[in-house]
Amino acid sequence: MATAATEIRALTASAFRAPQKFVDFCRNDGKPLRGLVGGKELAGTMNVTFETIDPGTQEVLATVCEMGDAEVDLAVEAAQRAFVGNGKNGWRDLAVEARIALCMKLVELCERDRDVLLACEILDGGKVSELAEGDFGTIRDCAEYFAGVARRIPLGDSDSMKVAEGIRGFTYREPWGVVAGIIPWNYPIVLTAWFMFPALLSGNTILIKPAEDTPLSALYIGKLAEEAGFPAGVINVLPGRGEITGQAIAEHPGVKYISFTGSPGVGQAILRTCDRNGTRMKREMGGNGAAIVLGDADPEVVARMIGRFANQHFGQTCCTIHRIYVDKKIADDFIAAEKNFFENLKIGYQAEAGTQLGAVINATQRQRILKAERDTLARGGKAIVAGGDAEVAGKRGFYLKPSLYRTEPGLNVNPEEVFHTYATICPVSSEEEAMRLANSSPYGLGASVWTKDIDRGIALAKKFRDGTCQVNCHNTIAYGLPYGGQGISGGPGAGVNCEDTFRDYTQVKAVYVAEYPE
Repeated sequence: MATAATEIRALTASAFRAPQKFVDFCRNDGKPLRGLVGGKELAGTMNVTFETIDPGTQEVLATVCEMGDAEVDLAVEAAQRAFVGNGKNGWRDLAVEARIALCMKLVELCERDRDVLLACEILDGGKVSELAEGDFGTIRDCAEYFAGVARRIPLGDSDSMKVAEGIRGFTYREPWGVVAGIIPWNYPIVLTAWFMFPALLSGNTILIKPAEDTPLSALYIGKLAEEAGFPAGVINVLPGRGEITGQAIAEHPGVKYISFTGSPGVGQAILRTCDRNGTRMKREMGGNGAAIVLGDADPEVVARMIGRFANQHFGQTCCTIHRIYVDKKIADDFIAAEKNFFENLKIGYQAEAGTQLGAVINATQRQRILKAERDTLARGGKAIVAGGDAEVAGKRGFYLKPSLYRTEPGLNVNPEEVFHTYATICPVSSEEEAMRLANSSPYGLGASVWTKDIDRGIALAKKFRDGTCQVNCHNTIAYGLPYGGQGISGGPGAGVNCEDTFRDYTQVKAVYVAEYPE
């Protein structure tokens, strides 16, 4: 690698201040923010609200109404009306160019209010600006990619084929109807876009269920969709807790397809619920990413690269690196360099210049991480960087230090996803041993191999039991290539970001036609 180690740093914050438009949106004239159903704002019949906070300060940003069974019923009804129209002018019947035009108008409005959506990511989601700005670019990139896909993949009839004497057959491709996206808190804008655009452009009407920790961007995008001119009921936003709002969506027989991103336990529970109504579901359920470092790699350069990825959004990234297997020949130098990188991350408030490691999203997540650190030690891991609580002057957020551990083959010190700047390093004797250990996890979302020998790296990458396999890079995603998981990390379908994603939001039936018998 030609990159100098000193050039490789963690994603870093610039100073950020919320624009007045964001402040006014959150205040909402002193009223809680409401759900958006059928073109109207709903407070909800449960009369329950929750607060969404800045994780770096624990200050309340907004109060939000929680949607329950009644609101989900109304949203499904509104979405179904918008889907079918009067039988010939519903969203499903709209010409593809008309759907594209509305989606691109929404993109333009998002770009007009860029600073408001950045405030949602930085203040509500706890991101540093360098990452938040990259996430914001997803809105246009995703919309433009799936607009192109929608033009290439026609709905309706395929060419017919002769299947028997006097009988022909063809396929008919159509949207599912009402589909739902259950969005996690770690990448709300990215994952809303990844759900919303392929679902809409393939002719479906949608329910967006944002995470209760980060509802603001989805609610704001819902308001912009109304301004863009989307027909009422095409886009509905249902804020609330997973066990309330999410469960109501999963149980509703009118929801025909669900896209879920979250933990394996929750995803598997929703899948079982969906099965009762025959609701289809695609899912991405986290990861415990592995990196294999071969003996020809520059230990300092690769350690810093891996450290950058392990710290992306403070480790709150599904496909990031948490397990590192390094050739024994360079292990000591690699460990020293990784220790240096972790220890020199600047811990601070995510909206202050220079911060590289901010607060985790909530108190529950903080406790899970601290427990995982204790469990790692109890299972035989040796602390390289000890982790634990951190303090940031003048802030009351959920701050933790990074944690790094040394382990050895045969010790299962890191069996579950730990959503933090947390990693274990295991020196290994061979690439075969490294691959066996990397593939021993039930997860299978993303993995990487690091080597100067590109052909050797590609050959090894193909052996990972992961949906995304990388050489000398990590957390890499591109439109046109599928992003999805193997093992408990995902399935079924094509994941996201490719042509097959668009097809996932449609269903295909076979039609056979015979001449009427004389």
